[in-house]
Amino acid sequence: MNRRPTRRAVLGAGLAAGGLALGGLPAMAQSGAKWSLRVADGGPGRPISPLIYGSNEIGTMDGGAPSAELDRAAGVTARRLGGNLMTTYNWVNNAANAGKDYQHANGPFLLDALGLPKTEWTKPALLIEAMHEASLAMGAKSLVTVPLAGSVAADFDGPVPPEAAAPSPRFVPIQWTAGTKAGDPIVPAVADIPQLLARLVETYGGADSERGIYAYALDNEPGLWFETHPRIVAGKPTIRAFLERSLAAARAIKRADPAALVFGPVSWGATEMASFQDAPDWNDYRHHGSFVAAYLDAFRQASEQDGIRLLDALDVHWYPYSNSGDLFRTENPALAAALLEAPRTLTEPGFREESWVPRALPAFSGEAQLGLPLLPSLEAIIAATFPGTALAITEFNYGGAGQLASGLALADVLGRFGRHDVVFASHWGSLEGWLGEAYRLYRAADAGGQRFGDQSLEVTIAGGGADLVAYAAGATGQTGLHLVVINKSDAAATIDVSFETGGARPLVAAFGFDDAHPQAIGLDAGARQVDNGWQIDLPARSARRFAFA
Repeated sequence: MNRRPTRRAVLGAGLAAGGLALGGLPAMAQSGAKWSLRVADGGPGRPISPLIYGSNEIGTMDGGAPSAELDRAAGVTARRLGGNLMTTYNWVNNAANAGKDYQHANGPFLLDALGLPKTEWTKPALLIEAMHEASLAMGAKSLVTVPLAGSVAADFDGPVPPEAAAPSPRFVPIQWTAGTKAGDPIVPAVADIPQLLARLVETYGGADSERGIYAYALDNEPGLWFETHPRIVAGKPTIRAFLERSLAAARAIKRADPAALVFGPVSWGATEMASFQDAPDWNDYRHHGSFVAAYLDAFRQASEQDGIRLLDALDVHWYPYSNSGDLFRTENPALAAALLEAPRTLTEPGFREESWVPRALPAFSGEAQLGLPLLPSLEAIIAATFPGTALAITEFNYGGAGQLASGLALADVLGRFGRHDVVFASHWGSLEGWLGEAYRLYRAADAGGQRFGDQSLEVTIAGGGADLVAYAAGATGQTGLHLVVINKSDAAATIDVSFETGGARPLVAAFGFDDAHPQAIGLDAGARQVDNGWQIDLPARSARRFAFA
């Protein structure tokens, strides 16, 4: 992960289920706003991908428990092995170069972070296998990053001075030419990626098997390679060269495992999506309107020529920004309001966040152009350029684990992903504290044994302003539905809930978290039945999931 204008350096609790109590807290709501919610429960809904509740494998880089342990507790469904270190990860010896993040050093950073035994460090592909085994153990799909930048680390010997930049003995070249088989001798002088893929398929089966690796990502944030990894990339890469490498890699992946999905270009954010960081040859591609549109068009043409889809998911990263301060992993209460507003940039027409991002991206007009809000813009570009391509957000972060506002913002983001065409999403940062609770809001079973459903239902909200958001879902084969409501206001609120089909569905369970309940648990619904539905009281800054029969 990389960020503009700042960047990151490299280096829960048990769930209680309770019953439902009606009646609640009538005095609380008197000081807050009032909203009316109407759930469109008359149709089948829009499918929600089960893989939007994902996380990145970072071991103990955040301190505390290993990310895999926290992922399991949060109920994640998908996991990614990515980030800057994977650009230079050498599967032959498991070394990686940290680049600008840490002294341009070669080392065992990922092995250390995952707590892998030193006696096994030189086992080929140990890191990938350990990550994937952890995914399999919790029933999650794995997305594995493969390198394109040209060279990977040759050793664990620490900082690499400028005069030892690649090509040098401190690095080995990557190779994407097919031909080497899984059982052929491994040649340490090169990182043969097709051989890696063949070995993984031999060990786990293809992506269409029970234990296979689901997908591969074509490197990480390539528009920034010249800044993050100057020991292997001397200057700004051109779009043309990057497309050539990407297409060659995609073809090799499809040959090795035809069922595996290919994700790319794994762009870091707005300016890379727009122009590939103002690439040297951007003018040759400007007529496409954006780099992501040019990328999709190149893959569409190649796929039509080859008779096989070479790109399955448009993969981008998205981090919120604010003129008020750095939102990444923040636990600063002064930034809580900015965090809570930040998810609106993903989906809300007319909303313009107070940061540099609206200066980089125009307002989305409904045409196939890159703009804000982000998700409808990317969906339109995909539909116009390479229909059928999925959308993946493989890094995002909406604040630190120790702040309630972060959990509420993250829960809001997950809800927005479910309303759009996002098929895979993986949070960057360990799912500790409030962040894990945001995931459990959707993934943990309530007192009735149910989770948030897989069919998104529209919710119309009236009154009160933008401080309340709501997401509804039904479950395939079931008649009931779940309603997630997030009150971002610092005042209590009342909501009137009604249903398109009429009448008041029985309210059978309430579940959630707030300042008084730091773990997502079964709670008093604070609800009263009225003629056309329910009236429900919500505490200030709270998240609730209500189950209706």
